[in-house]
Amino acid sequence: MMSTLSNVTRRHSLPTFLVLAYALSWCAVPWAGPSLLPWGPALAAVIVLAMTEGKRGVKDLFSQMGRWRVGVAWYVVALSIPIIYGMGAAGLNLLFGATMQPLDPWNGLLLLIPLLLLVGGQWEEPGWTGYALPRLQEMHSALAASLLLSVFRLGWHLPLLFYGAITWADALFIVAMQIVVTWLYNSTRGSVLIVMVLHFMQNVSGGIFNPAFSGGDAADYAWLRAALYAVVAIGVIAWAGAEHLSRRSVVK
Repeated sequence: MMSTLSNVTRRHSLPTFLVLAYALSWCAVPWAGPSLLPWGPALAAVIVLAMTEGKRGVKDLFSQMGRWRVGVAWYVVALSIPIIYGMGAAGLNLLFGATMQPLDPWNGLLLLIPLLLLVGGQWEEPGWTGYALPRLQEMHSALAASLLLSVFRLGWHLPLLFYGAITWADALFIVAMQIVVTWLYNSTRGSVLIVMVLHFMQNVSGGIFNPAFSGGDAADYAWLRAALYAVVAIGVIAWAGAEHLSRRSVVK
């Protein structure tokens, strides 16, 4: 039985990963509502790697998570992009007539950061970026792999969309994010850590700026934020090229 299961997993490793990633993340939805478990994709990757590549595959995934020597400039990029588009979208929203609630970011961060460190979306990245992305890039260009993976990410978020916890603006956001993620990953020779830093800062940015608007102003902010991120993604494609999304040697 186990031998048959292992053989099926080896032949269909990526579909198996996706099924497990969805199942492990969605398991709490029937009881907790719009609450996905962010570790699902990472756990799915570890399970599939253990069954198909053994210790070597699992060790490689963890080595990507610990790949921190990528250059200071990439940390600056990962830390700053979410703050820049967050501030830019807020500024544009105000320019277009929105009303902004008073911000108290430092008080909020004291509570937000410890929570995000434990259950933030950055814990998705060992699965999506460390496992799925390099395998998709073996079959497709970096841009095509990014667009395909963004569809899988959007599908993973469907319970949140169904409950209204996210909007269709977030669909555009997810596509743009994946292009930037692929660029960071390829440009740092396969550092999942730098992508986790980016994702963590996106959560922090959202925690700061999202509560600043309500009602229609909040919807406008979401679309402006997604649009600005799309501009960043288009700039990345133009600068780094659709084939590799990197001006350095690409990890395959």
